[in-house]
Amino acid sequence: MPIFIFTVLLIYAAVNGYILMHVRSELLRFGWPAQAIAWGIVFLMLAYPFGRILEAWVKCQPSSILIYLGAYYLGLMVFLLVGFLAGDLVRLISLLAPKTLMSHDWLGFISQYWRTGILIIAVIGVIFGHVNARKIRIRTVDIPIQKTVPEMKSLNVVMVSDIHMGTIIDTARLSSIVETVNILNPDMILLVGDIVDEDVDKLVEQDMTPVLQRLKTRFGSFAVTGNHEFISGNPQMAVRYLEEADIKVLEDDVVLVDQKIYIVGRTDRSGERFTGVARHPLAKLIQPLDKARPIILMDHQPFGLEEAEMQGVDLQVSGHTHHGQIWPFNYITNRVYEKSWGYLKKGATHYYVSSGVGTWGPPIRTGSVPEVVQLKLHFN
Repeated sequence: MPIFIFTVLLIYAAVNGYILMHVRSELLRFGWPAQAIAWGIVFLMLAYPFGRILEAWVKCQPSSILIYLGAYYLGLMVFLLVGFLAGDLVRLISLLAPKTLMSHDWLGFISQYWRTGILIIAVIGVIFGHVNARKIRIRTVDIPIQKTVPEMKSLNVVMVSDIHMGTIIDTARLSSIVETVNILNPDMILLVGDIVDEDVDKLVEQDMTPVLQRLKTRFGSFAVTGNHEFISGNPQMAVRYLEEADIKVLEDDVVLVDQKIYIVGRTDRSGERFTGVARHPLAKLIQPLDKARPIILMDHQPFGLEEAEMQGVDLQVSGHTHHGQIWPFNYITNRVYEKSWGYLKKGATHYYVSSGVGTWGPPIRTGSVPEVVQLKLHFN
């Protein structure tokens, strides 16, 4: 772990050194107070890691302020890195291109002001991403389940993933999410992992339990762990916190709702790395069940989707991907996962992978939108 942290910090320093070189070069060209502004940028670069270190040592208002400032800078950093890399690549190509092609006046203007353009676009990207991340979309999907449920023609399921409650997603943001869920009048609420972003002390400090208890549902609220419940350092404390808020957490467990529908909840696949204990095979959880009844599977990370199809699951809900959250990472998640976001059907099994409702790291979204998903299940 120390080697991993050292490597991450080394890469972070190298990336920001590259960005600072370009920014300082542009500031000097315009005759601005480059040294003072450069030191201000260095402060923003250091804000997030120092805020997290300070928070781990003593929780205080300055640590939260540093984390907020640093988190927004992380988003700006991504845009600046991509922009400056693209600009340097174009400059390299121009050196190899015939001089006649590079003699146009407009190309000379671009070559002179391209860094300024990237800085402006990056700032606009952060502003847009901030606004976009706070506007929750409701996505409704109708799903036909080819099974008969006595005295039930349909079921209104609302799924929410990747809230990331903590410093960034605070009580006010959580209240907005809860209100959006309640508007949909759910029969059942499924919280599909990464509900908690940081240690539970932060949630206690912000008194989030009463907000979670405002969730209204006919058959109850169910949750599974995500990788961040384990990253928080104490997954069992996170589970207890959620259950104190009247949310049933399923850890490789099954519950029969209203004696009609199975909800299967898997412990997150990352748990083994943190605890040394492997999660149960899906076949072991499904084997004892009456497959004449509908089976809904909650599994935070959407890997190995064919497993649910093989075990006769009717619906799997997942999250984790954020669908990249920030452009251009959505192109990466599209390659890593069979389904990075949205609805999929394999055989008789339906899947929905949510882009999540919160944010991780930078509190912005430019590659995806935050969503609460309403799944209207229709039975034969």
